[in-house]
Amino acid sequence: MGRTPVLRFDSLEDPLLHYALGKAALLSAALTLAACASSGTGSSAARGSPDRLSRSEITQSNASTAYELISRLRPNWLRATRVGSISGGASRTETIMVYLDSQRLEDINALKTISAGGIQSAEWIDKTRIAVVLRDAPIGPVAGAILLKTQ
Repeated sequence: MGRTPVLRFDSLEDPLLHYALGKAALLSAALTLAACASSGTGSSAARGSPDRLSRSEITQSNASTAYELISRLRPNWLRATRVGSISGGASRTETIMVYLDSQRLEDINALKTISAGGIQSAEWIDKTRIAVVLRDAPIGPVAGAILLKTQ
């Protein structure tokens, strides 16, 4: 049988040693990340897009209202931030707009009256895309819009 070659290093300053240790560290880090990713309860691939909710995600959530659905699966959609004035005026909270089948609703409280079971999909439109996606984008501080589709 053949003998397995053994690497010998002359000193800790040997470039080959640094290369081998660097490769070992990268492999160790990659294996650790893979183990962490596979042990999580919900990966982003299984969960889908952070800006969309699919029908399967909606069904699996067992939520009763649209508000409950979004607060469980995409809570960031419900977080409006406060914005201040450069000139030192009063700060205001950004508005979160809500649409049901292209009809604008009053505010996010309307989500509490919509049955989650009838929703086919939901989408988050952030403030940078609102003017392009929505025809009636308001003037003023807007965090984004939640678009619900039932048809």
